Amino acid sequence: MLSRELQAYLIILDETHTPVSLSRMTSLWTLSISFIAGACAGSFFYTLARRYAAGEIKENPWKALFSRSSCPSCKNPIPPLLLIPIIGYVITRGRCGHCAGKISIHYPLAEIAYGLLAALFCGKMGITVISTLLFLIACIALCIAMVDISSLFIPDSLVIAFTLFSIYPVILSGDIADHGLGILVMAAVFGLVLVIFPGSFGFGDVKFASAIGFFSGLEHSLVVLEVALISGALFGVAYAAVKKTGLRVKIPFAPFLSLGLIVSMLWGREILLIYFRMLL
Repeated sequence: MLSRELQAYLIILDETHTPVSLSRMTSLWTLSISFIAGACAGSFFYTLARRYAAGEIKENPWKALFSRSSCPSCKNPIPPLLLIPIIGYVITRGRCGHCAGKISIHYPLAEIAYGLLAALFCGKMGITVISTLLFLIACIALCIAMVDISSLFIPDSLVIAFTLFSIYPVILSGDIADHGLGILVMAAVFGLVLVIFPGSFGFGDVKFASAIGFFSGLEHSLVVLEVALISGALFGVAYAAVKKTGLRVKIPFAPFLSLGLIVSMLWGREILLIYFRMLL
């Protein structure tokens, strides 16, 4: 059965015969502001992911969360001016001012990626409280993906944070049962695969997938699953071919779940409408 949201959207399409935009055209200035804000978020979340992967959060959570960034080589604090996203890296040419040690290019790349994502959310939904909250949920998902890539580990604390940020959008949807079904579907699919193919996923993947199911609801969870499984399978085959290993290679799956989540958040409604149009 279609959700109330999709039923209403189908009626609008039938009446107008033209797609309905989720927001009005946003100005270049607004998109620029959202990119800058997103880049700042990227700086924070990439640093957070690195500290999770390095075990710093587990050792001293408060220090890891609130201490200033430092050079990975000499450990000297980075000056505030050079912490400006993207620009700071360009000014220093990717080198520490104290020891000339190399600073990873992953920092500005992550900032650019988060900035572009923020601009996408702004262009799609405008700048509102709910769009900002949805962007933060996507930020946490990407942070989980980066930790998984670095350590093949998904921290429970980040999954809990993802779930807590999801509560308001779930309540706002007005269909709690649908989100409960989302949990069941995601947990069942990943749990079943884990039973049939032991070691294919970790329990962290199951927990993260269940949290995504809670946020997404039943219909959007199907979009997440499709994107995640297809992209993960394609990457796995390509990786095995390049590395000349067997297909039973272990790869982090949180990045593909996060990709599916973001696709669902931005274009899930349109994808579902295409499916339902094909069935009707």
